[in-house]
Amino acid sequence: MRSTGGALALACLGVLPLPPAAAQVDISGSVALQSEYRYRGQNPGKGNAVPQVTVNIDGVAGWYLGGFASEMTIGDDDGYKLQGYAGYARRMASGASWEAGCSRITYTQAHANDFSECYAGLSFARGSTRIYYSPKYLGFPVKTVYAEVSAFYPVHPRFNLVAHAGVLHNISGGYWPGIPTSSRIDARLGVGVPFGNWTVQVAREYVQDDGRRYAWYPVHPPKSWSLGLTYAF
Repeated sequence: MRSTGGALALACLGVLPLPPAAAQVDISGSVALQSEYRYRGQNPGKGNAVPQVTVNIDGVAGWYLGGFASEMTIGDDDGYKLQGYAGYARRMASGASWEAGCSRITYTQAHANDFSECYAGLSFARGSTRIYYSPKYLGFPVKTVYAEVSAFYPVHPRFNLVAHAGVLHNISGGYWPGIPTSSRIDARLGVGVPFGNWTVQVAREYVQDDGRRYAWYPVHPPKSWSLGLTYAF
């Protein structure tokens, strides 16, 4: 949804004072250092540590927008993944919330793989579920659906169990680099330890190895450990 300049403008909003007319919005976000970049279970690069930034702007009427940036490599090409998104959320009588929105993802070193998605989902006290639809996943003429479930459980005031499971399904069929012929599963199970605004997370990652990767993707094991440090503001 946003170009590089748009994503940077969103990041700047976190440090600039708001005019009185914008006082009814809430700005939040996080900065993080992850042991490697992963997207839906796959790592397209060398497996090095990457910094990440997220900025969210929530309006009292239910609308929201935001931006995400992460350093990443595709093969040996260094660059950044930039994502902008906007949507609408509404709380239901049960206490859960529904939401719907769209996002635009761009890669500074591989614009041919830029793509858009729209999504809808439900959020609960201890988890959420979403389904995404893309008419041109990773820039290819192939339609995909990605469904995910995320959850956490506070085992102790000092740590939480966190879990995620997702499946990427190719609606169009056929062979496309990096896209499964049918479906691909990814999962994560870990522990999050909060320290004030800081959180350390250690997780075990899994992705189904279907052999569908770009020619320049390095081969990573289907199971691996990940480590992340996040500061929320």
